[in-house]
Amino acid sequence: LVEPAFATPADPNYGRVWSFAEFTFNPQQLYANISYVDLVTALPIGLTLTGDATHTVAPLPAGALQRIADGLVAQAARDGQPWDKLVIRASNGSVLRVISPQNLMAPYFDRPDQMPFRTAFTGYIDRVWQKYRTTDLRVDLQGGRGVRVGRVNGDVLTFTGGHSFTRPTSRDVFTCNHGPFANNPGDSDDRKALLARLAAGFNRTTLLTHPDQPNGPAPSDYYRDPSANHFSRVVHAHTPIGYAFPYDDVRPDGRPDVSGAAHDGNPRRFTVSVGS
Repeated sequence: LVEPAFATPADPNYGRVWSFAEFTFNPQQLYANISYVDLVTALPIGLTLTGDATHTVAPLPAGALQRIADGLVAQAARDGQPWDKLVIRASNGSVLRVISPQNLMAPYFDRPDQMPFRTAFTGYIDRVWQKYRTTDLRVDLQGGRGVRVGRVNGDVLTFTGGHSFTRPTSRDVFTCNHGPFANNPGDSDDRKALLARLAAGFNRTTLLTHPDQPNGPAPSDYYRDPSANHFSRVVHAHTPIGYAFPYDDVRPDGRPDVSGAAHDGNPRRFTVSVGS
């Protein structure tokens, strides 16, 4: 499937309203999710998967896209970052879609000095790096895999077990797949688990307040720092469920899922609905 270039006005489908859901159907399971990692559109999608259990993922509520757009415009006025530029409008001013920060940044990846949001996380990253020079950062890999303890030495965060992460940039945090957060096929499962939990902690800005990740903070602690990923914050404020950044499925043990994923090893019916 080739989607329209939703951030490129030259694309002939730029003005169209469209949406999608993701799913994988293999011998092990059917896995599906509603994803807002790239964009939120004016066409709400919902999911129902029936198998050994019934899994329901609610669509975007009526009016939510406008409220998300309004929230991002307000955030841009507060901190001067180009959150308002994430709002794509039709010629009549109505909201067609809201794109994620990494998609606004992407055309500037080869011009980092001009890239939008290039400084959005800089101060927060510096404070995190300073804190963990003298404090342990404890990351639970979950699923019985144990806790890894990290400290910053020089400019590198190193965990027990030998996994190290250089200081990230704002691009690394928003994309969750660049620099120290690059997800390489040959990486161990432990490193991938650390990467996911670090990336989630940065996007949600819980690393300064909670040295135990991801089980220390509750969802009410997410996005409290002014440097947070406000796209994700505003999307979650106005949608019942759905990925708003790539590792939004990281959650504290015992807490409900917020990522909008549905999976079942014995699927019998998969329904995709259109409309609020």
